[in-house]
Amino acid sequence: MNKIYLGGLNTDVTAESLTNLFNENSVEATNIVVNKKGFAFADCKDPTSAEKAIEKLNGMTFEGKDISVEHSVPRGSKSKKVQVRNIPSHLNWEELDKLLAEYGTVENCEQVSTESDSATVNVTYSTRAEAQTAIRELNGKTVEGSQLKVSLLPDPNDTSRPPRGNRYPNSGYNGPYNGNGYGNRPKIPEMPTRMLVSSQYVGAIIGKAGATIKQITHDTHARVDVHRKENPGATEKAVTINGTPEACTAAVVKILEIVREEDRNARTAAGTWTEDELPLKLLAHNSLIGRLIGRDGRNLKAIQDKVDTKIAISKDSGRSPMGYFWRKGIWSQSLTDMSIFNAERTITIFGDLKKCESAEQLLMEKLRSCYENDMTSAYQGYGPLQGGAPGGFMGPPQAMYGPPQPYGQMQPSPSSTTENCTLYIPSNSVGAIIGTKGSHIRNVSRIANASIKISPAENGDGDKERRVAIVGTPEGQWKSQFCIFDKLKQEGFFGNEEGRLTSEINIPSSLVGRIIGKGGNNVRELQRLTNSEVVIPRQSETEGMEEVPVKIVGHFFAIQSAQRKVREMMMKVREGDRAGKMRNGVKPRNSYET
Repeated sequence: MNKIYLGGLNTDVTAESLTNLFNENSVEATNIVVNKKGFAFADCKDPTSAEKAIEKLNGMTFEGKDISVEHSVPRGSKSKKVQVRNIPSHLNWEELDKLLAEYGTVENCEQVSTESDSATVNVTYSTRAEAQTAIRELNGKTVEGSQLKVSLLPDPNDTSRPPRGNRYPNSGYNGPYNGNGYGNRPKIPEMPTRMLVSSQYVGAIIGKAGATIKQITHDTHARVDVHRKENPGATEKAVTINGTPEACTAAVVKILEIVREEDRNARTAAGTWTEDELPLKLLAHNSLIGRLIGRDGRNLKAIQDKVDTKIAISKDSGRSPMGYFWRKGIWSQSLTDMSIFNAERTITIFGDLKKCESAEQLLMEKLRSCYENDMTSAYQGYGPLQGGAPGGFMGPPQAMYGPPQPYGQMQPSPSSTTENCTLYIPSNSVGAIIGTKGSHIRNVSRIANASIKISPAENGDGDKERRVAIVGTPEGQWKSQFCIFDKLKQEGFFGNEEGRLTSEINIPSSLVGRIIGKGGNNVRELQRLTNSEVVIPRQSETEGMEEVPVKIVGHFFAIQSAQRKVREMMMKVREGDRAGKMRNGVKPRNSYET
């Protein structure tokens, strides 16, 4: 309870200026760590000093900006405790209890001694979800003329926290990541917010020389990546937003404001003005959608009722022509024809800006909760969860990146079929992947139950890439490749970009033509569905070869989806051949039985 978080700072703030701020307000603080993205952390000598810092500094104007100061809480914390400040001193306990109970079961409520005229209480709810709801609903709420201020509190009994000194909470770091990748408490990758925007408005979001997107990043402290080069010719483009949940929501709202303004201007100029506003479109991985919907759609209906707006989830990856779903009123919950290789589904939210913002907060809160639970369970042994809501399965890659499951189905038992795959990694990253005395690569191999071998350099130090050969079950392939991607990201080999690598799998040369399809149709469709680049040599280039290498380039779940799809296509071709031979009374060769 001694650590505090300071947000909303100028990007050029210094530790010296913050030290002066603390001294001017008689706050004792040490170990001030400043992040250039506009936030900082500090240690107070005791909980009383931390409370004093929050009381005096939260909401203060510092260097021209209103700053926020609150207790520092570890990212991914499962804390159920919140602090409610600025409570009117004349409000009686019965009224306060009734107010707090509106958002969940209150297990404990204790008053905190402060120097101000208003009251402060620390509240413990029965679940983390209730605590999050209380923060969202109570923060900024006016009670008898006073605006409440609510924030999450660190919980000393929260076992999800990383060891002290491993990393700073609230998105900061105490030095570099200190794990060997997957030790007892690895850093769980953050789940970004992803949204879809019309391709014609991408330029307005980016702005001249990137000015608009830079301003969004500056104002919200979220990193915004517009994937304008993916899916050439597509009517919609994906936007990935990384940051705290609050920062991501703020960025989503700003982008939606820009898109709606551009759309209004375009329709006015074309003489097609209507009162309809463009909906907000979010993207979510298929593996999380089942639990978001809930049994019989209860979870989704509860969110719709709370926000009083309409929310619809597409039956496929949602990359339909702009306006198809919302202007023509065609909605479908049927998932029977959904390809399991469409990695993401589109969540469409209707309504004014405020309703879209509220719905996005509730939806992403549920999605992040499912994702964090899956990843936590995964890191504790990478075993699939037992039971759970429809669509609930998981080892870590499957949690966010695994093969999507049709709604209502559980994850099947892992296949015992052994698969081979090659991943190409930067040559200068080999040491990080291997780890000290081979510790990291052994850990990954053990976790994934797969064989992982890094080939020696073929041209000495001149090689830009090295081959990583992975042999294991489909589940083992996912886990191995996930761990490699995550380690490269942790060590900074992807920089600020979304990590992209090249993978390679082999297919029988006799199947190349049917995998490519007439005029390359199958490959083009595969690339469209998975957002990956797929290169398959033509049959004329592979004469005399029994197997042909297929190269797949993309970010993690893009190449995973493409690998699954290619293997599925091979299986369907083989099954078709086998069925044809059985009809003709010919016993299939053993090679087709694998």
